Amino acid sequence: MMEEGKIGNIEMLCIIVNAMACKAFFTSIAAVVQKVGTAGWYMTLISMSVSLIVFGLMLQLVKAYPGKNIMEIFDEALGKRVGSVLNLIFCLILLLSISITLREFTDATKVYLLHETPPGFIVGSFIIAIVLVSFLGLESLGRVAKLFSYPLISTFIIVILLSSKSFQAHRLYPLLGYGAGTTLKNGLIRSSAYGEIIFLGIFAKALNSTTDFKSVGRRGIVISGAIISTVLFSTILSFPYFIAGELMDPLYIMASLIDYGRFFQRIEVVFIFTWNLSTLIGLTAVFYGAVSCYTHVFDMNDKKPIIVSFAFIVYILALIVPTVSIMLDYVVPNLRQLGWIGFYTPILIAWPIWFFFKRSKQAYAKKN
Repeated sequence: MMEEGKIGNIEMLCIIVNAMACKAFFTSIAAVVQKVGTAGWYMTLISMSVSLIVFGLMLQLVKAYPGKNIMEIFDEALGKRVGSVLNLIFCLILLLSISITLREFTDATKVYLLHETPPGFIVGSFIIAIVLVSFLGLESLGRVAKLFSYPLISTFIIVILLSSKSFQAHRLYPLLGYGAGTTLKNGLIRSSAYGEIIFLGIFAKALNSTTDFKSVGRRGIVISGAIISTVLFSTILSFPYFIAGELMDPLYIMASLIDYGRFFQRIEVVFIFTWNLSTLIGLTAVFYGAVSCYTHVFDMNDKKPIIVSFAFIVYILALIVPTVSIMLDYVVPNLRQLGWIGFYTPILIAWPIWFFFKRSKQAYAKKN
């Protein structure tokens, strides 16, 4: 299969953060508030901690098989057949993730901006952009992510700071939300919010060393966790939790409410621009990861036919749910609660097998 080129740590970090943190622009924020109330801002830090643990297991696998990505590690540690099944699981969960996130983006765009535009047109336009960036490859995606991440972060910080005048501290209470048990349970099962970290494992060989892999992975999860937690914290401070749980895009609402006199308002226009860019980078990363998993399993050198084929699949999956209410009430919550099975199960299968059966053989082979 065709090898990917090398990219810098900053470029990979920007890709990872956009892939994980772009959910902060969608209904995931409201879904968290619905589940745990005012505890949402620190519940996501529990999810982040779980993801760091799983990433630690993936890091051990990458260290044990230097010069290989997670797909090749599955093949070597578990055999080609089992490895192919696990890689196809990655491919499937990534396709589902991009399809559902793209539909969230489409519904939010229709509600707030393009009221009369057919969903198929919005989805199709975005998929065309994803395909074009995917054709350029990982290195180009990294450059685009780095180029736009600085204005994205700047806009995010500006929106949060300018929204602070509407913050009311009493809205943080009760601190335990719907109870400590509920918060802990949801923090564990909703760790799929950071599941896109597997993208780093898929492209582990694009970095120069396992030290870079470790640094980018940990920083990516922590930065994404800080962004999502900050959005949740700001949302809870800005709106009563029973209202925050009903908002499709709380961050957009916060941006639209910013008003500092006649000369500084309508900042949501800038927010929309950055929102679109972050979503494009994040979805392209997930899409390209799914394509790479598939081409690895079937040993294909040319990704372009699969990119086009997967584009049609994502288009169908994104539009298959008939209404917004079904999407928000059933599809999105189930993906966020059960997505960890697809994101983390392959690693949770491969790591014990390596640790208990393969590690000693590797150590013996090195000695001899």
